[in-house]
Amino acid sequence: MKTVGICPGNKTLKSHKYILPIAEYIISKGGKAFIDPEFKDQFNLPAIDSSKPVDILLSLGGDGTLLYYKRKYIHFKDTLFTAANIGRLGFMADVQIEEFETYFDDIFNKEYYVEERLMLDYSQNNTSNFAVNDIVFHRGSNPSMVELKVSINGIYFNTFQADGLIVSTPTGSTAYTLAAGGPLVHPTLPAIVMTPICGHTLSSRPFVSHPDSHIEIELLSNKGHAEVTIDGIDHSLLETNQIASINASEKKFKLITYYKKHTFFSTLRDKLHWKGMSITPPPN
Repeated sequence: MKTVGICPGNKTLKSHKYILPIAEYIISKGGKAFIDPEFKDQFNLPAIDSSKPVDILLSLGGDGTLLYYKRKYIHFKDTLFTAANIGRLGFMADVQIEEFETYFDDIFNKEYYVEERLMLDYSQNNTSNFAVNDIVFHRGSNPSMVELKVSINGIYFNTFQADGLIVSTPTGSTAYTLAAGGPLVHPTLPAIVMTPICGHTLSSRPFVSHPDSHIEIELLSNKGHAEVTIDGIDHSLLETNQIASINASEKKFKLITYYKKHTFFSTLRDKLHWKGMSITPPPN
C-alpha cells in the first residue's frame, strides 16, 4: 500500500480542481491520500504529518512547486518525489496533469525508476542550507560587477569578475545556468557545475567539477555585498571578504522517472524544441 502526499501549488493555482479526483484515484488503487497541511481546511483529506514520512510526495505544478516541497519536506529521507505538471516548462515535472492516471498506474505497478540526484550543502557565517538546483551569487542592486574568488579543495582556482556566479547541481543545469550559457548535464551524473553570469572576459567559462570538490567562494569587491539565492527561494547576503562553502550533500533528491514513456533526452527535445529527424539506415 502506498501513502501519497498531495502538494498543490499556490492557493490560486488551477491545480485545486484535480486534488479530489487524484485522491479518489489513489484510494481506488488501495493507497492512502494525504494533503499538505496548508490546504487541509479546503479539502476533506487527512493532512501530511511532518513526523511520519509518506512513501510518495506528488506536487501539482511546475519545477518551482516541486523544489518548494522538496525543501519543505527535506527531512523525509526515503520519500520519493514526483510531479504532475500544470505549468508550461518542466524538466523535473515533465508529466502533464492530464496524463496523471496513466503514469500513476506505473507507480502502483512498480514500473518506474528512481533517480538519486546530487544536492549541495551550503554554509556561510555559521549558517547552513542546501540546494536541489543551484546557489546563485549575484550583484543584485550593486551597480558594479562583483569579484568572486573561487578555491577548490584549498587551491586557488579563479577570480570571476562578473554579474555573478551560479553553482549548480546537474538537476539545476537546465535552470538558470542554462540561460547563462552553462552546459546541459545529465541529472544523474555526479558533478558540480560553475557558470559565470556575464563574465567580464571571454575566458570566463563554465566549469564542471568533481563531486568531492570543496568549493570556497570569497567576495573581494568592496563596493557592496553580493546577493545569494538558493533554489530561487532562500535569500542572504555575502559581504566583502566573507567566504561561502559548498560541498556535495549526503542527502539525495529521489525523483521518480517513468523510463518507459519519458527519458531525459526526450524531455530535452520537447522542452527545448529541438528540431531534426532520426535517420533509419536502409535495409541490407
